[in-house]
Amino acid sequence: MATNMASSTEVAVTYVNIVLYAISYQLQRPVEPFLVRSLIHNNNQNDTANSNEEEKSNQTYGRLTSFFSFIQTIGSPLVGILIDRIGVRRTSTLVYLASAASYWILANATTTVWLFWSKLPTILQHAFLVGQATVTSSENNNINVSGSNGDDKLRAVALGRMTTAYTVGATIGPAVGGYLAMEDLFAGARVAIWGSIISVVLSIIFLKDRKTSSDECTEGNKRNYSQKMQQRLSFMQSIHKTLSYLRHETLGPLLFIKLLNGISSSAFTTVLPLLLVNKLHLDTSQLGYFMSASSLSVAVFASCGISPAMSLMGNRSDRLASLGIGLRVISIVCFGGVVSWCLLHLIEIDEIEAVQHVVPTKGLWLATVASIVVSISSHIHATSVTTLTTGAVSVEQRGAILGLEHGLFSLARVVGPPLGTSLLSRPFVFGRFIAESGLAGIWGVISVCALMDVILLACMQRWSGKQGTQMSRQECIGLTKIEDDLNDDHDHSD
Repeated sequence: MATNMASSTEVAVTYVNIVLYAISYQLQRPVEPFLVRSLIHNNNQNDTANSNEEEKSNQTYGRLTSFFSFIQTIGSPLVGILIDRIGVRRTSTLVYLASAASYWILANATTTVWLFWSKLPTILQHAFLVGQATVTSSENNNINVSGSNGDDKLRAVALGRMTTAYTVGATIGPAVGGYLAMEDLFAGARVAIWGSIISVVLSIIFLKDRKTSSDECTEGNKRNYSQKMQQRLSFMQSIHKTLSYLRHETLGPLLFIKLLNGISSSAFTTVLPLLLVNKLHLDTSQLGYFMSASSLSVAVFASCGISPAMSLMGNRSDRLASLGIGLRVISIVCFGGVVSWCLLHLIEIDEIEAVQHVVPTKGLWLATVASIVVSISSHIHATSVTTLTTGAVSVEQRGAILGLEHGLFSLARVVGPPLGTSLLSRPFVFGRFIAESGLAGIWGVISVCALMDVILLACMQRWSGKQGTQMSRQECIGLTKIEDDLNDDHDHSD
């Protein structure tokens, strides 16, 4: 008989796939800003001024990131529903085939238009979502849907391990990608094709498709009824039911927090490599090592730090989410201050040609530390919110809620990247010296991101105060009631 619990072998293969996926994806991260600038320069027939070319590159990179996020916004809920309907193995196979197709197009790109074409297959590129669904189902014997503090801690640890697997790959990927790009900007994409094909093979051989059965239902007749109704729903009805979570009094605010967090986070992470490349003039190898340092730090924290942090917060995920966003506000401001100090140092000595040797080493180290704290605090907040949302639904519905979460985060990244690059290219007027030195764009981004995080912190505090405790079994039954009502509506319309 099929079971809805993943075996230890499947979990291990999932971790391997996530490492390969992260390496493949992150091979492109330090390369894309350079690739965009290179293609724009090679295809520009006019002798455009450097400042205009830099602005065009920034805007194109922002639009490319936004387009990628738009495609993923459409795909995230669909992949979440596919996990629940056709199973992990077939969904995972589709995900990695889509990844291979994306990297193949990228490896053969000759214009920026092809960069946009390469993002179309990513509508199914949601390996982390598949991994999260697999890992949380593997904890089924240990994690109830009652929402107790102990269950929150177990889910947070399980999700932390998933993040560790990803960040192991994310640590290797940028460093290797930056090194390969020193000789060939497309070398990383060619390597990524084979990484995705390996994951396709592993998914087909080792993963299993599991469908829920009424014989395995342990939550009573009402849950049994909901599962039976779920199997009768069409694909579009499943989407409608998934979107109903947005209306729930407990999940709705959490999903809004996820959306706002995504806008702030994506605005900053899009601008980060542009600041390092265009303002501090890091090369591909240096940028790769910079990104790897942040990823490695997140991996270490996800592996060793999330459980103590949960204990420190009294096993309250809402408190940990607030702590994470508060730390991010402070670290973003500190990062802006360090980059400003480095930039003013460069202006003072006016030796732009040798800038990679002139940027103070202390400044680069401080910028690295600040960006690491930003990454860790973002991980704390995101993991805590996901712990809360997955604790509100049954195991059978976690694929759908994770898909909706990823979709909202992708939707946020449609807004965030162009917002960040717009603030960087067309800054507010902070005064003549600040405007001429280039600090206005930096602090335009920093101030807006910090303001959104302050609003985010206020929303999180209000949600915590309103809920008082973590989700209860009664709230999960309330979600099932929404599902039953939707099913009744569909039956009547039929």
